[in-house]
Amino acid sequence: MPSTMSAPAPRVRQSSDLEQLQGAWKTIAGRREARLLVVEGRFTFEFLDGEGEIYMGTFVVEPDVYPRRMDMQIEEGPQQYRGQPSFCIYHLEGDVLRWCPTKPGAGVRLTQFPSVDDDKYLSLVFKHVRPHR
Repeated sequence: MPSTMSAPAPRVRQSSDLEQLQGAWKTIAGRREARLLVVEGRFTFEFLDGEGEIYMGTFVVEPDVYPRRMDMQIEEGPQQYRGQPSFCIYHLEGDVLRWCPTKPGAGVRLTQFPSVDDDKYLSLVFKHVRPHR
């Protein structure tokens, strides 16, 4: 006898924050122009204004807290920041990433986002750069 029960609806797997962060990002708001490249658990961050400082290293995310946390370990970059952690907060919604670190080595993390015009913190908004098809 055929069953009248329908099969359960397939579960749609949500992409993890780490998966969504993969790729290239460019600032669309904030007091400095920058680019961020994420590949697996590694990052390259480059300021596109001024001296064009470049930072490279590893990171981990904690997406289950509010605000979400990102701990970045700087391996390459300006000498005074090499080997230093930078504790960041972030918000990811589609192709838009809001991100704010504290000064590398400061050992503190913000609990809310400052304005993108704040002169004490680097509060940036990025847009995911998608390849043209």
